[in-house]
Amino acid sequence: RTEALTLFCWICLSALLIEVNCEQQEAIPEENLLVFTVATKETDGFRRFMSSAKVFNYNIKVLGRGEKWRGGTYMSPPAGGQKVRLLKSALEKVEKEDQVILFIDSYDVIFSSGPKELLKKFQQAKHRVVFSAETLIWPDRHLEDKYPYFTEGKRFLGSGGFIGYASNLKKLVADWSGKDADSDQLFYTKVYINPEKRIQINITLDNKCRIFQNLNGAIDEVVLKFEDGRVRARNVAFDTLPVIVHGNGPTKLHLNYL
Repeated sequence: RTEALTLFCWICLSALLIEVNCEQQEAIPEENLLVFTVATKETDGFRRFMSSAKVFNYNIKVLGRGEKWRGGTYMSPPAGGQKVRLLKSALEKVEKEDQVILFIDSYDVIFSSGPKELLKKFQQAKHRVVFSAETLIWPDRHLEDKYPYFTEGKRFLGSGGFIGYASNLKKLVADWSGKDADSDQLFYTKVYINPEKRIQINITLDNKCRIFQNLNGAIDEVVLKFEDGRVRARNVAFDTLPVIVHGNGPTKLHLNYL
Protein backbone atom coordinates (compact mmCIF):
# COMPACT_ATOMS: atom_id res chain seq x y z
CA ARG A 1 0.00 0.00 0.00
CA THR A 2 2.88 2.39 0.85
CA GLU A 3 4.59 1.61 -2.47
CA ALA A 4 1.35 2.28 -4.36
CA LEU A 5 0.91 5.61 -2.58
CA THR A 6 4.51 6.58 -3.35
CA LEU A 7 4.04 5.66 -7.02
CA PHE A 8 0.82 7.69 -7.17
CA CYS A 9 2.53 10.75 -5.64
CA TRP A 10 5.43 10.41 -8.08
CA ILE A 11 3.04 10.28 -11.05
CA CYS A 12 1.16 13.36 -9.80
CA LEU A 13 4.41 15.28 -9.28
CA SER A 14 5.66 14.32 -12.75
CA ALA A 15 2.40 15.44 -14.32
CA LEU A 16 2.63 18.76 -12.49
CA LEU A 17 6.20 19.32 -13.63
CA ILE A 18 5.25 18.51 -17.23
CA GLU A 19 2.37 20.99 -17.03
CA VAL A 20 4.62 23.73 -15.64
CA ASN A 21 7.20 23.12 -18.37
CA CYS A 22 4.48 23.21 -21.05
CA GLU A 23 3.22 26.53 -19.73
CA GLN A 24 6.74 27.94 -19.86
CA GLN A 25 7.18 26.73 -23.44
CA GLU A 26 3.90 28.28 -24.53
CA ALA A 27 5.20 31.85 -24.30
CA ILE A 28 4.78 33.45 -27.72
CA PRO A 29 8.19 33.97 -29.36
CA GLU A 30 8.91 37.55 -30.36
CA GLU A 31 9.57 36.53 -33.95
CA ASN A 32 5.96 35.42 -34.15
CA LEU A 33 4.79 39.03 -33.83
CA LEU A 34 4.00 41.06 -36.93
CA VAL A 35 3.15 44.76 -36.61
CA PHE A 36 0.96 46.41 -39.23
CA THR A 37 0.35 50.13 -39.45
CA VAL A 38 -1.09 52.41 -42.13
CA ALA A 39 0.82 55.44 -43.38
CA THR A 40 0.16 56.85 -46.84
CA LYS A 41 2.88 59.46 -46.34
CA GLU A 42 5.67 60.23 -43.92
CA THR A 43 4.91 62.87 -41.32
CA ASP A 44 6.68 64.03 -38.17
CA GLY A 45 4.26 61.84 -36.21
CA PHE A 46 5.09 58.83 -38.35
CA ARG A 47 8.83 59.38 -37.90
CA ARG A 48 8.32 59.66 -34.12
CA PHE A 49 6.39 56.36 -34.19
CA MET A 50 9.08 54.59 -36.22
CA SER A 51 11.77 55.97 -33.91
CA SER A 52 10.04 54.52 -30.84
CA ALA A 53 9.55 51.21 -32.68
CA LYS A 54 13.28 51.09 -33.41
CA VAL A 55 14.17 51.75 -29.77
CA PHE A 56 12.18 48.69 -28.69
CA ASN A 57 13.07 46.48 -31.68
CA TYR A 58 9.65 46.21 -33.30
CA ASN A 59 9.44 45.05 -36.90
CA ILE A 60 6.95 47.30 -38.68
CA LYS A 61 5.12 46.55 -41.92
CA VAL A 62 3.73 49.80 -43.33
CA LEU A 63 0.54 49.50 -45.39
CA GLY A 64 -0.73 52.04 -47.91
CA ARG A 65 2.55 53.78 -48.74
CA GLY A 66 2.04 56.06 -51.73
CA GLU A 67 -1.76 55.70 -51.70
CA LYS A 68 -3.97 58.75 -51.55
CA TRP A 69 -5.58 58.95 -48.13
CA ARG A 70 -9.36 58.80 -48.44
CA GLY A 71 -10.11 57.86 -44.86
CA GLY A 72 -10.86 61.33 -43.47
CA THR A 73 -9.44 62.92 -40.29
CA TYR A 74 -10.48 63.02 -36.65
CA MET A 75 -11.97 66.47 -37.37
CA SER A 76 -14.18 65.12 -40.16
CA PRO A 77 -17.19 62.78 -39.93
CA PRO A 78 -16.32 59.22 -38.80
CA ALA A 79 -14.03 57.57 -41.33
CA GLY A 80 -10.98 55.30 -41.48
CA GLY A 81 -12.40 52.49 -43.59
CA GLN A 82 -9.32 52.60 -45.78
CA LYS A 83 -7.39 51.07 -42.87
CA VAL A 84 -9.77 48.10 -42.73
CA ARG A 85 -9.41 47.52 -46.47
CA LEU A 86 -5.61 47.61 -46.25
CA LEU A 87 -5.56 45.30 -43.24
CA LYS A 88 -7.91 42.80 -44.86
CA SER A 89 -5.69 42.69 -47.95
CA ALA A 90 -2.53 42.26 -45.86
CA LEU A 91 -4.06 39.45 -43.79
CA GLU A 92 -4.81 37.48 -46.95
CA LYS A 93 -1.04 37.15 -47.42
CA VAL A 94 -0.42 35.88 -43.87
CA GLU A 95 -0.14 32.09 -44.07
CA LYS A 96 0.57 31.23 -40.42
CA GLU A 97 -2.78 31.07 -38.64
CA ASP A 98 -1.08 31.40 -35.22
CA GLN A 99 0.83 34.52 -36.30
CA VAL A 100 0.18 37.32 -33.82
CA ILE A 101 -0.71 40.61 -35.49
CA LEU A 102 -0.58 44.02 -33.84
CA PHE A 103 -2.52 46.60 -35.85
CA ILE A 104 -1.87 50.13 -34.72
CA ASP A 105 -2.16 53.72 -35.85
CA SER A 106 1.15 55.48 -36.44
CA TYR A 107 0.84 59.25 -36.75
CA ASP A 108 -0.22 59.67 -33.12
CA VAL A 109 1.23 56.59 -31.41
CA ILE A 110 4.43 55.73 -29.53
CA PHE A 111 5.74 52.52 -27.98
CA SER A 112 6.85 52.56 -24.36
CA SER A 113 8.00 48.94 -24.04
CA GLY A 114 9.05 46.02 -26.19
CA PRO A 115 7.51 42.95 -27.84
CA LYS A 116 8.22 40.62 -24.91
CA GLU A 117 6.01 42.60 -22.52
CA LEU A 118 3.39 43.16 -25.21
CA LEU A 119 3.06 39.45 -25.97
CA LYS A 120 3.05 38.50 -22.29
CA LYS A 121 0.18 40.89 -21.58
CA PHE A 122 -1.67 39.69 -24.67
CA GLN A 123 -1.46 36.11 -23.42
CA GLN A 124 -2.59 37.17 -19.95
CA ALA A 125 -5.74 38.67 -21.48
CA LYS A 126 -6.76 35.09 -22.37
CA HIS A 127 -8.59 36.11 -25.54
CA ARG A 128 -7.73 35.72 -29.21
CA VAL A 129 -8.30 39.40 -30.05
CA VAL A 130 -7.76 42.37 -27.70
CA PHE A 131 -8.87 45.90 -28.62
CA SER A 132 -7.85 49.12 -26.94
CA ALA A 133 -10.52 50.62 -24.70
CA GLU A 134 -11.82 54.14 -24.24
CA THR A 135 -13.67 56.21 -21.67
CA LEU A 136 -15.74 57.94 -24.33
CA ILE A 137 -18.05 56.22 -26.80
CA TRP A 138 -17.58 57.17 -30.45
CA PRO A 139 -18.88 57.55 -33.12
CA ASP A 140 -22.45 56.45 -32.24
CA ARG A 141 -23.64 57.11 -28.69
CA HIS A 142 -26.89 55.28 -29.39
CA LEU A 143 -24.98 51.99 -29.20
CA GLU A 144 -24.00 52.49 -25.55
CA ASP A 145 -26.65 50.16 -24.15
CA LYS A 146 -25.48 47.36 -26.42
CA TYR A 147 -21.97 47.34 -24.94
CA PRO A 148 -21.12 44.67 -22.37
CA TYR A 149 -20.65 45.98 -18.83
CA PHE A 150 -17.41 45.65 -16.87
CA THR A 151 -17.32 45.77 -13.10
CA GLU A 152 -14.42 48.19 -13.47
CA GLY A 153 -12.36 49.69 -16.25
CA LYS A 154 -13.11 51.27 -19.60
CA ARG A 155 -16.11 50.01 -21.49
CA PHE A 156 -15.89 51.30 -25.05
CA LEU A 157 -13.88 50.00 -27.99
CA GLY A 158 -11.09 52.00 -29.62
CA SER A 159 -10.06 51.01 -33.15
CA GLY A 160 -6.65 52.72 -33.06
CA GLY A 161 -4.96 49.62 -31.67
CA PHE A 162 -5.68 45.93 -31.40
CA ILE A 163 -3.77 42.66 -31.27
CA GLY A 164 -4.80 39.13 -32.14
CA TYR A 165 -4.08 35.88 -33.92
CA ALA A 166 -4.19 36.06 -37.71
CA SER A 167 -6.95 33.45 -37.98
CA ASN A 168 -9.22 35.45 -35.68
CA LEU A 169 -8.42 38.80 -37.28
CA LYS A 170 -9.33 37.33 -40.67
CA LYS A 171 -12.76 36.52 -39.23
CA LEU A 172 -12.94 40.03 -37.75
CA VAL A 173 -12.59 41.76 -41.14
CA ALA A 174 -14.24 39.05 -43.27
CA ASP A 175 -17.51 40.98 -43.65
CA TRP A 176 -15.90 44.30 -44.52
CA SER A 177 -17.24 45.63 -47.81
CA GLY A 178 -17.37 49.31 -46.95
CA LYS A 179 -15.84 52.37 -48.56
CA ASP A 180 -12.55 53.99 -47.61
CA ALA A 181 -14.45 56.91 -46.10
CA ASP A 182 -16.66 54.69 -43.92
CA SER A 183 -15.94 54.41 -40.21
CA ASP A 184 -13.51 51.69 -39.13
CA GLN A 185 -14.42 52.25 -35.48
CA LEU A 186 -18.13 51.82 -36.15
CA PHE A 187 -17.44 48.64 -38.12
CA TYR A 188 -15.38 47.08 -35.32
CA THR A 189 -17.86 48.31 -32.71
CA LYS A 190 -20.74 46.54 -34.43
CA VAL A 191 -18.73 43.32 -34.52
CA TYR A 192 -17.87 43.64 -30.82
CA ILE A 193 -21.38 44.43 -29.57
CA ASN A 194 -22.77 41.44 -31.48
CA PRO A 195 -22.65 38.73 -28.76
CA GLU A 196 -22.40 35.87 -31.25
CA LYS A 197 -19.50 37.41 -33.17
CA ARG A 198 -17.77 38.55 -29.99
CA ILE A 199 -17.74 34.98 -28.71
CA GLN A 200 -16.93 33.40 -32.08
CA ILE A 201 -13.94 35.66 -32.73
CA ASN A 202 -13.09 35.71 -29.00
CA ILE A 203 -12.76 39.48 -28.55
CA THR A 204 -12.18 41.45 -25.38
CA LEU A 205 -11.14 45.01 -24.49
CA ASP A 206 -7.97 46.05 -22.73
CA ASN A 207 -10.18 47.83 -20.24
CA LYS A 208 -7.45 48.64 -17.70
CA CYS A 209 -4.91 49.91 -20.23
CA ARG A 210 -2.33 47.19 -19.65
CA ILE A 211 -1.44 47.19 -23.36
CA PHE A 212 -3.03 50.27 -24.94
CA GLN A 213 -3.44 53.75 -23.48
CA ASN A 214 -5.80 56.03 -25.37
CA LEU A 215 -5.34 59.60 -24.15
CA ASN A 216 -8.64 61.07 -25.30
CA GLY A 217 -10.78 61.50 -22.19
CA ALA A 218 -7.96 60.13 -20.04
CA ILE A 219 -5.30 62.84 -19.82
CA ASP A 220 -5.68 63.06 -16.02
CA GLU A 221 -5.11 59.30 -15.68
CA VAL A 222 -1.61 59.36 -17.14
CA VAL A 223 1.57 60.45 -15.38
CA LEU A 224 5.24 59.89 -16.14
CA LYS A 225 6.99 57.23 -14.07
CA PHE A 226 10.77 57.61 -13.65
CA GLU A 227 12.66 54.42 -12.81
CA ASP A 228 16.17 53.10 -13.43
CA GLY A 229 17.01 55.93 -15.79
CA ARG A 230 13.87 55.33 -17.86
CA VAL A 231 10.69 57.32 -18.12
CA ARG A 232 7.39 55.65 -18.86
CA ALA A 233 3.69 56.52 -19.01
CA ARG A 234 1.73 55.11 -16.08
CA ASN A 235 -2.04 54.92 -15.73
CA VAL A 236 -2.74 55.93 -12.13
CA ALA A 237 -6.43 54.98 -12.30
CA PHE A 238 -5.57 51.29 -12.78
CA ASP A 239 -1.92 51.31 -11.71
CA THR A 240 -0.81 49.91 -15.06
CA LEU A 241 2.08 50.54 -17.43
CA PRO A 242 0.72 50.60 -20.99
CA VAL A 243 2.95 49.28 -23.76
CA ILE A 244 1.47 51.62 -26.39
CA VAL A 245 0.30 55.23 -25.98
CA HIS A 246 -2.17 56.67 -28.48
CA GLY A 247 -2.84 60.41 -28.68
CA ASN A 248 -6.22 59.90 -30.30
CA GLY A 249 -8.69 62.64 -31.14
CA PRO A 250 -7.69 66.09 -29.87
CA THR A 251 -4.88 64.76 -27.64
CA LYS A 252 -2.25 64.31 -30.33
CA LEU A 253 -0.03 67.16 -29.08
CA HIS A 254 0.21 65.56 -25.64
CA LEU A 255 2.45 62.87 -27.11
CA ASN A 256 5.16 65.51 -27.44
CA TYR A 257 5.34 65.69 -23.65
CA LEU A 258 5.67 61.94 -23.05
